[in-house]
Amino acid sequence: MTAPVQSVVEDVPGWQQVQPRIPDTLQRRTLEKRRSIREIVFGMQDGILTTLGIITGVGVAEGDRSAVFISGFLALFAGALSMGVGEYLGRKAEREVVQATIDMEKREMAADPQGEFTEQVAYYKLKGFSAQEAEMIVKRLTQHPEIYLYEMVRDEFGIDPREAENTDLLRGPFAMSASYAFGSLLPILAFTLPLSVFASSLTSLLFALAGLFAVGYFAGTLSERNPIGKGVEVAMYGCAVFALAYLAGHFIPPLFGHAPVSVGG
Repeated sequence: MTAPVQSVVEDVPGWQQVQPRIPDTLQRRTLEKRRSIREIVFGMQDGILTTLGIITGVGVAEGDRSAVFISGFLALFAGALSMGVGEYLGRKAEREVVQATIDMEKREMAADPQGEFTEQVAYYKLKGFSAQEAEMIVKRLTQHPEIYLYEMVRDEFGIDPREAENTDLLRGPFAMSASYAFGSLLPILAFTLPLSVFASSLTSLLFALAGLFAVGYFAGTLSERNPIGKGVEVAMYGCAVFALAYLAGHFIPPLFGHAPVSVGG
C-alpha cells in the first residue's frame, strides 16, 4: 500500500503554470531534424506520382506539349500549396491536442493529488522498482512539478510533451511543399527534351522512377539501412501505385458507360 502523501504539489507556488520539462540533448534535436525525412518522402512520392499520372495521360490523349505543361504546372502549384497547408494545419492540431492533454493532467493532479501520486508509483513499479524505491522517486519528483508533470504525461499517455512546445511549425510544411514541388518537376522536365510526345511520356516514367529511387536512397542513408535496397523499395511502391492507378483508369470507367481514362498513358 502506498502511504498517504500530504500536499503533493499544491504546496509548490505557481505549479499549475509550469510546463513539462526534461533535460534536452543535441542527439534528440538532431533526430528531430532527421525525422523531416517523413515529409520529404511523402511529398516527393506524391508529387511524382500525381503529376506523372496527369501529364502522361494528357500527353497521350492530347498529343500537345503545351497542354502537358499547363496541366503539369497547375498540378505542381495546387499540390504543393495543398500539401504545405495541410501539413501545417495537421501539426498545429496535433500540438493543440497534446497541450489539451497536458492541461487535463494538471487538472487531475490538482483535483486528486493522492490518486495521481499513487498512479505514478504504480508506473515505476511496472518498470521494475520496488514499492519503496518507487515511492521515494515520486516523492522527489513532487518537489519538481515541471519534471513530475513530464513523467505523468509520458507514462500515462505515451507522448512527449515537448511536442506542445515546438514553435517551429513551418519546417515540416515547407519540407512537404518543397519536396512535392521538386517531385512534380521531374516528370515535367521530360517534356522539355527534343523528343516526340510519346517518347517524352516514356522518359517521364524513367525520370519518375529515378526520383523515387533517389528519395529512397536518401532515406536509407539516414536510417542506416542499405540505401540501394531502400531506394528500390520506394521505387517499387511507386510503381505499384502507378500501375494500380492505370488499371483503375482503364477498367473502372467502362463499368459506368465511359471510355477508359488515360491515367498514366
